[in-house]
Amino acid sequence: MRKLIKLFLMRVSSILHYNKKSKIIFYHDVYANKRYLDRDTKLDMGTPLAMFKEHIKIVRENGFTITDRITNHEGEVMICFDDGFKGIYDTKDYFIKEGLRPTVFLAISLIGLPGYLDINEIRELQKAGFIFQCHAWDHKDLTSYSRDELVRELCESKKMLEDILGKPVDEICFPIGYFSQLVLDECKRYGYKIMYSSIPGNYSDKIYEDGVKTRNLLQYASPAEVKYALLGGNEMIKPRYIKMHWRG
Repeated sequence: MRKLIKLFLMRVSSILHYNKKSKIIFYHDVYANKRYLDRDTKLDMGTPLAMFKEHIKIVRENGFTITDRITNHEGEVMICFDDGFKGIYDTKDYFIKEGLRPTVFLAISLIGLPGYLDINEIRELQKAGFIFQCHAWDHKDLTSYSRDELVRELCESKKMLEDILGKPVDEICFPIGYFSQLVLDECKRYGYKIMYSSIPGNYSDKIYEDGVKTRNLLQYASPAEVKYALLGGNEMIKPRYIKMHWRG
C-alpha cells in the first residue's frame, strides 16, 4: 500500500511540477550475480543490473542526455554511487560499453573491506573513466563531529584520496545525507567546491548555498518511479527531506 501511495504522489507531483531540468540520480551498488551488504546495516544496497539497465533506458527515452558533468539547466542526468561497493567493479564492462562515467564517492574507512572496492580496483576504474570523489573518512553523520574531529573526516580523507587517485579532490558527498552550517563551513575551508546532499530535486536548485547539490535516490525505484522522478515527481517530498537532513 505504501508503495502505491508513493507512486500516486510522485505521479501527481510530476504533473503539478512538470519539468525536464537536469538532475543527479544516485545509487549505492549495481550487481549482476553477487550482492554485497552494507558494512554497518548489513542491508543489500544494490540495484540488479537488469533493473539499472532499464533505468538508463528510461532516462534516454525521456530525452535526457547522460553526462559525467552537468553543464546545462535542462535535459542532462549525472549518475552517482555512494560508498564504493565492489559490484560497480563487477559490472564495469556495462558502464564502459554504454559510455557511462559515474561519480563514485569513497569513504576512506571502507576501501578494501569485504564487499568494497580496493585501491587497485579504484585505480583501474579511474583509468576506464570512472570519477572518484570524497565521502569523508568513517562514513558517519558529519553533524555529530566537533570542528576538531572534522579535520580527519574532511581534510585527512581528502589528502588520502588524492594520494590514491594522483589528482585533486574537490567534491564531497555527505555520509547519510546530514549536514549543518559547521559542516558547510569546514568543507569550504578544506577546498571542496561542490557538496552533494541526499535531498531530491533539480541540479539548478539553490539549497542553503550554491555549492550544495540535490540528488535523487533511485536504487530501488520502479520504471514508473524513475520516469516521475525525472519529470518533477520528487518536488512534493523535497521540503520533508530538507527538514530531515539539515541539522542547523
